[in-house]
Amino acid sequence: MLRHTTNDAKGLYDFWKRKNPDVPDDFHVLLIEPTVADVESAIAGLSCRLHREYDNAIGLDLIFAGHGAPGTGNLILKDGELSPDRLLSLQASDVQAGSGARRIGVIIDSCYSGAFLVDLAIRALEHYNGFRFDGSLASCLPDEESYELDILDHGVFTYTHLYHGNWHVDTERFNQAILDNDSAEIAKGLQGHVASNGGSPTAFLTEGRQFPMFLNKTTIDVQGGFADVDIYDNCDFAEIVERLTRFKKERRSRGV
Repeated sequence: MLRHTTNDAKGLYDFWKRKNPDVPDDFHVLLIEPTVADVESAIAGLSCRLHREYDNAIGLDLIFAGHGAPGTGNLILKDGELSPDRLLSLQASDVQAGSGARRIGVIIDSCYSGAFLVDLAIRALEHYNGFRFDGSLASCLPDEESYELDILDHGVFTYTHLYHGNWHVDTERFNQAILDNDSAEIAKGLQGHVASNGGSPTAFLTEGRQFPMFLNKTTIDVQGGFADVDIYDNCDFAEIVERLTRFKKERRSRGV
């Protein structure tokens, strides 16, 4: 287990509950170091209830912090892995039996999570009917690792989404943090400066080693405006990954 994974999971769980106050408490499920069966049971159970009680008017969000498998980005659990196809297949019959489309979303803080996000988008488009993505996040590009910082007690990506000091800067508080040598508050202020100028706080705090990705409907983009691709135009996994990561190769060729 990563050092700060439990902090990430609990922090994101509390954050998501605050962001969705109208969703009943028993629709929020927190699992720490779960097995594959634990996760699949939670997804299948919630999916059934969403269909039965809400006719899919409420979507399903999967939030994960931990390890990701190289190449696929599959979520590594206590005794196995969860793939994008499995995440979709566990819900498919409920979605098809309901009226309208079901919103589905993921927030993943793990190595190679970009690969999971790309594969999820492709599979939903090519092999399943009735899913829509209004917003999903992956902590890094398909070929990257995700990083933790001890001064934050979190993964860098999770921290930038939990603490919205990354979207604004309290100058007085930031200056005081410098005087107090408060590393966590300084990091928050620095990411605020970066975000306010349209950059990526995660990329900044990891010195360009980790670039988060966003999926909205059928478009995937790299935070900070580095690259984007519409999977509706092309569902080739390798080509999408190449297009999303090309900017890093170009930067290296320029010595940036």
